Amino acid sequence: MGVEKNEKYYDEKFSSFKDFQNHYKDSWYYVHWNQIIKYLKRYQDPNILEIGCGTGQLAHFLYDEGFRNYSGFDFSPVAIEFAKKRIKLDFWIGNALDINSFQVSYDFIICTEVLEHIKDDLKVLENIKNDTNIIFSVPNFDENSHVRWFLSERQIKKRYYKFIEIKDITRVGNIFIVLGIKSDFRPSFSQRIFASREEISLSSFSKRIRHRVKNAFKTKKL
Repeated sequence: MGVEKNEKYYDEKFSSFKDFQNHYKDSWYYVHWNQIIKYLKRYQDPNILEIGCGTGQLAHFLYDEGFRNYSGFDFSPVAIEFAKKRIKLDFWIGNALDINSFQVSYDFIICTEVLEHIKDDLKVLENIKNDTNIIFSVPNFDENSHVRWFLSERQIKKRYYKFIEIKDITRVGNIFIVLGIKSDFRPSFSQRIFASREEISLSSFSKRIRHRVKNAFKTKKL
């Protein structure tokens, strides 16, 4: 497991790794972004705010796919400099932990490859206004800047259930892409125990036991 990095780390990463400077079609993330496009096309003219927009590659892809209501921020000044040179959209330097970074009009959040890098990731979700559609992604692998990673969909649901009503999860390679809606949730006693929004029954309890056994075997194999 890695440790949380500061903006200087990402400044250097965005400057030195050409993959972040390439056209979006040449990016390693292109296949993952295609799934994001599929999700977005379920919605009519979303007003998108991207948290951790990086060098603007996904923003460029979204624009080419017809999504024109877009703004994005990143805490790396180098990333924002690249993004502004890439395409003329609304980019600024901001921090996902600062509520002031969210003071724009939006009804859809995109947050890819961000939450796993932040210790206080739940604070990021708290900053998003309720009833906002969201697409976020998290990894299935460890890395020196990952403060967490996820073995299963169940682990994702368990961590984020109080903040996100998850509608769908698609795994593309070693990354989970999640579609949901931001909403505060006050779980009952049993729902807190099982970290779930669904009502707890004998059937759902049995299902969880099977998931835990299955994931236990996966962990041993790793």
